[in-house]
Amino acid sequence: MGYRPNTQREALLQELKGRHGYVVNPLTPGDLATGSRDDIARRVLRIEGLDPVLDSKQYDEVCEIVDDWLFDPRGRGARSGLPR
Repeated sequence: MGYRPNTQREALLQELKGRHGYVVNPLTPGDLATGSRDDIARRVLRIEGLDPVLDSKQYDEVCEIVDDWLFDPRGRGARSGLPR
């Protein structure tokens, strides 16, 4: 049985790492408590050593995932029933 996240932020980090292979270890759920979708996506890409402007495909992918978990009122985060 795998790790079950307790918050939407934990679930976001778990998905970015487990499903998409991003190195998010320096980030904690608390690091995601403030900031916009764009701020969070830029942080993830910078940890990877990527440039959000030059690597726009990855940037768009991460933005979509962040939005789905944290900002979309009909996204997976909202549907999960987990606290933010």
